[in-house]
Amino acid sequence: MQIHTGARARAWLARRLRRRPPFWLALVLLVGGFTALTGAAIGMLAWHENRETSRNLLETAMARTARLAADQAEEYLRSAEAAVRMGPELVRTGALDPDDDRALERFTLAALRAHPGMSWVSYGSAGDRFVGAWRDAAGIVHVNRSFPANGKIRLEEVAVDDDGSRRTTRTSNDHGYRPSERPYYLLAAAYGGLVWTDPYEFWSDKTLGVTCAVPLFDAAGRVRGVFTVDFSLQRLGALVERLQVSPRGHAFIADRHGEPIVTPRAAGDPASLARPERSLMRRVVSELTRGEARFTFQRENVPYLGHVQRLEVGEIGWLVEVIVPESDYTTSVDASARRAFLFGLGALVLAIGGGVVTARWIARPLGVLAEAARRIRRGNLDVPRLPTTRDEIGTLGRAMVDMVQALRDREFVRGVLGRFVNPELAERVLQDRQALRLGGELRDVTVLFSDLRGFSEMSEHLGAEAVIQLVNRYLGAVTPVILRHGGTIVDFIGDGIFVLFGAPFAREDAAAQALRCAWSMQQAMDEVNMDSRKLGLPEIGMGIAVHAGRAVVGNIGSVDRVKYGAVGPPVNTAAHLQAHARAGEVLVSAPALARGGAIARVDTARTIELKGRAAPLTAYPLVGVAPE
Repeated sequence: MQIHTGARARAWLARRLRRRPPFWLALVLLVGGFTALTGAAIGMLAWHENRETSRNLLETAMARTARLAADQAEEYLRSAEAAVRMGPELVRTGALDPDDDRALERFTLAALRAHPGMSWVSYGSAGDRFVGAWRDAAGIVHVNRSFPANGKIRLEEVAVDDDGSRRTTRTSNDHGYRPSERPYYLLAAAYGGLVWTDPYEFWSDKTLGVTCAVPLFDAAGRVRGVFTVDFSLQRLGALVERLQVSPRGHAFIADRHGEPIVTPRAAGDPASLARPERSLMRRVVSELTRGEARFTFQRENVPYLGHVQRLEVGEIGWLVEVIVPESDYTTSVDASARRAFLFGLGALVLAIGGGVVTARWIARPLGVLAEAARRIRRGNLDVPRLPTTRDEIGTLGRAMVDMVQALRDREFVRGVLGRFVNPELAERVLQDRQALRLGGELRDVTVLFSDLRGFSEMSEHLGAEAVIQLVNRYLGAVTPVILRHGGTIVDFIGDGIFVLFGAPFAREDAAAQALRCAWSMQQAMDEVNMDSRKLGLPEIGMGIAVHAGRAVVGNIGSVDRVKYGAVGPPVNTAAHLQAHARAGEVLVSAPALARGGAIARVDTARTIELKGRAAPLTAYPLVGVAPE
């Protein structure tokens, strides 16, 4: 009795499972349940996505801010390099006499006025004579001149107005400034070329700055003096102060060791990091040495984001850093998450109501699309007319029509590209399906054969992996050369290559392009051998032969397999001639030279006996081609 009861229960359950609910009800239940789950999770997902989006936007802004600061700083510093190089150049051309104080004054004034970002432009001699022009905080230009007098340093300084008038601003009989003892002078003299100093305190106003210096040498190679451009870091500080990527974010400039040299003014907020700690900056440098341009850290339990941009001018190697508290971008994320959660609840209500209304309307065209999908699955691409209404069903129908057309095109392209290798031939077949017909034509062509010398013996001593690596690098180097010169690669014969010029597309300069191609292929082998030496592999040499004549060209093969090729005496002659070319040599037959020799330089002719040819062939070693 229990056995019969169990059997009836299983049969009842099977009948229930086979009785599916109506489509509209299943759709409503499915959409409603899915939307309910989505609504429950959408708050968390929205919060996460908004957080990531806000962070990405902030990181992009940080990167742009760092790049902007680096670009503007580089502009300042490179203008200083250009100005300081001008002094020795003018001396070299005779336009400036370094012993003439008046000439030096005119030069320094002109350079300073041409570059508003500079603080000083000067020249200091080995004899401690100094001439310089500088700009004070009010923008007034001064000319500073000092020279040895009675064992002391005499100073004379005047202010120069825009109209050229002068007034004495300072004099001293014992100024004490000796250029030859200053760090910038000693550094430039020791370096022997343009050099940047580390930040140091300027003599005149005790502000922090850097100096770009270049030495001037006399005929004997001794340092005659040093031209300099001083650059106050206060200007970079003003630039950094204007850059604000977020409410509490700041930009800084540090040296290559992480020592901050340009920082914004303190903002009064402990979380602003307006004055970063040296330990923090050194950590930034360590992150950068590992290739991390972006980094995170915590300070006083406040998480921060950072971005570093290198500033490479001469030997300076400064770092532009942007640091932003994470709270600058998370404040609005919580509000967005709440709005997204409410939107999910509303979407649930709309989904249930809309599902009931539209389920039956969707069912009929879905059946048509399902039938079409079944036919496509069976490989039948002749589908009936599909719905093309302006709603989503119509969009799906049009997409299915496009898919069917794409499948048809894919089947055709797959067959074509499986038979053709050369890009020009593949393009021709895609445009003209009749190009697949078997047959050929008699045409003037230029044939190129290449082969590696001693490769078979070499491959016996190398492992399989080394042989494949060597062949791949060799073919990877010469194949682009062939395609660039319009050659059609007919076949790869082991380590040899069979190339046609003038077919399938006729061209008047086929022979000339074949000679240029052969010459460029030999040049490409230099790079292959250079890489082989680095990898510890033996060098290889390639012999090339170029011959021209009339041959039969066209599609050769069967219905199942087609290859574009050429047959005839020119092909056989070129193949046999290639065997006589030494490693690194290009042998050009007399017919090929007659067609394209206007661009070629050849060596003494050689008479070669070829197999299968009654008369010997005259060939010329190619030693160069004219520039294109």
